[in-house]
Amino acid sequence: METVALIQPPKGYPHCHAPSICELPEGDLLLAFYAGEYEGAPDQVILGARYSQGRWSRPKTWVHVARRATVNPRVFVGPDGAVWLIAPVNYGERWCSGGTYLFLKRSYDGGRTWTDLELLVEQKGLLGKNKPLVEGNFILLPVEWEARWSAAFLRSEDGGETWEVTGDLGRVAGAKLIQPTVVRLSDGRIMAYMRSQEGHIFVSYSSDDGLTWSRPEPTPLPNPNSGIDMVRLRSGNLVLVYNPTTIARDMAKLHHAWPKRMPTGFDAWGPRTPLVAALSPDGGRSWPHRIMLEDGEGEYSYPAVIQGEDGTIHVVYTYRREAIKHVRLSEAEFTNGSGKEA
Repeated sequence: METVALIQPPKGYPHCHAPSICELPEGDLLLAFYAGEYEGAPDQVILGARYSQGRWSRPKTWVHVARRATVNPRVFVGPDGAVWLIAPVNYGERWCSGGTYLFLKRSYDGGRTWTDLELLVEQKGLLGKNKPLVEGNFILLPVEWEARWSAAFLRSEDGGETWEVTGDLGRVAGAKLIQPTVVRLSDGRIMAYMRSQEGHIFVSYSSDDGLTWSRPEPTPLPNPNSGIDMVRLRSGNLVLVYNPTTIARDMAKLHHAWPKRMPTGFDAWGPRTPLVAALSPDGGRSWPHRIMLEDGEGEYSYPAVIQGEDGTIHVVYTYRREAIKHVRLSEAEFTNGSGKEA
């Protein structure tokens, strides 16, 4: 494992969280995350940075909506070849209470300049965290109904011209499930892992490109109500990054940068350390190899993971709410002795 950088927000933004990363066709990387006085603060903005020639640029403001918190960006190369930035903006009176709208910006020059915000869908109350599955003009964007904690998906077959919402997986399971991360398995199915308030990561499958989903079931993997992300490598192996802890229900240990007021129902949390990357050679049935990314005190959370064209595995995550950390892994590290048995 190689630590590439700690990317810190500009002065005046003491809190940062929820990174997203993508690789551009020429090999540079783009990073997006949000920052503000505290999570949900009205000054909260989306920042972006570019990795080129061995270094990260200083973060710049990519989205700022006056007196409205922006949150959980997703940056990726869209079906039209432009870079897409999904930018949720909170128009509710309270944080994560169902008042979010999803907006879109596009860049045609690798993230150097951006178009104005455009409304992605008219539906209010959808949020999400993780990168979409993009296959030609097919897009499956993981989201959730933020007010009722129920995982769902935005699905398009025409490159984002039109969208439909599918799934209501938390309601189906009778569980609080959000922030799906999706991969296409070797048998053609789409698998979604989900963050939960139930003490475990949940899983669901779709055999029809996200139109319908199996009833979500808990996996053996613990979850402390914290974000996860997953990627399918070109080898067919899967990599999952997550906090292997469970619900503690100890509100005294919440980070000082968490929201000043949480909506009703946000009552189950656990430690967000350690943070590990795990590898599955069998489509998620088992995760026998893992690499410890962080095991110290503090919060290490909300990972995003991709594989670059050269095979490098890039992971970015919230580092103590003070910075975004970027580390590089190789697939071989999981099985050559560096990866511990899970």
